[in-house]
Amino acid sequence: MLVAMAVAGAFAGLYIGLQQAPTPHHLPVAVVGSELADAASAALGGSADVHAVDSAAAARALVRSHDVVAALVPGADGSTLAVAGADGRSATGAATAMLTRVADAGGVPVTRTQDIVPLVAADGQGIAGFYLVFGTTLAAFVLAQIMNSLGALAGLRVRVVVTVIGSIAAAVVVAVIAGPVDGAVPAATGVVIGVLALLAVAVSLSTLAVTALLGPIGVVVSTLVFTTLGNATSGATVSTHLLPPLLSAVGGALPPGAAFGAVTAASYFDGAGTARALLTLGLWIVGATIVVSATAARRRRRELTLTTPARTADGRSRSTRSTAARAEASDRAAVAVGDPQDSRS
Repeated sequence: MLVAMAVAGAFAGLYIGLQQAPTPHHLPVAVVGSELADAASAALGGSADVHAVDSAAAARALVRSHDVVAALVPGADGSTLAVAGADGRSATGAATAMLTRVADAGGVPVTRTQDIVPLVAADGQGIAGFYLVFGTTLAAFVLAQIMNSLGALAGLRVRVVVTVIGSIAAAVVVAVIAGPVDGAVPAATGVVIGVLALLAVAVSLSTLAVTALLGPIGVVVSTLVFTTLGNATSGATVSTHLLPPLLSAVGGALPPGAAFGAVTAASYFDGAGTARALLTLGLWIVGATIVVSATAARRRRRELTLTTPARTADGRSRSTRSTAARAEASDRAAVAVGDPQDSRS
């Protein structure tokens, strides 16, 4: 009961708590003109990282390359605000509010907003990425738990192989539904399958590893780390720029956050930053594989120690020596019984 309460509390606390009052932390924005950029930097402080650029084209290029969330372009009749809707409502909303204040203070109020990296029509609410990652993570976690429950019914190698194959199959299903079927993810289907397959394998193998290390309590730990903390801090519901710095760093280092970033980059930003996300997923897979293998090897050594008879000083096992001793005693008894017969004869 306590475990269920802990998991439920963590889930509700993270998902609801993080959305109550998201605060920008070093949100990257661009401002055309050094004077206005300096004013923006002074006014916004640590809530934004202001990039000063010389032209509207340079500002829009930074938005399209995913280097900034929004750009303020002042003009004779007011300012234009260029945003990337694909960055999510929380990030673009915060950037819009900040840059609007800067523009008003500078006497060049925002008169037009352009979404130059919009979400596809099938994902108008911008939540497809969350369900994509959450569904894959949950499927991988459940599969790993099923394999763990088999225990002695299937060897470790069989369980790992089935887990990997099942994880990849789940990734294919999710990617095909989200992409070609529903049209909510514009990235190439093969790319999405690859990213989700890495996510699924990373989560499933890591779950096996944690359970192998911690035993039954590993199920709770895996639930909290991957399906709860990992998805809540992935940036899919609240931008990582609006999370506390520690949670933002944790979110990017966990598989769900890495996968969400990779899918978003591949879908809208020409793959900018994808390499780092894929490296993160790969490291989780390698690390989990090492832990599972090492734990299995240690268990085999322990079992071998328990089943192998101890050796005596003469090099023979105790069981072998005991058998030989019993045989010698039997021979002596036979001789003792036979001696009277020999004397009578």
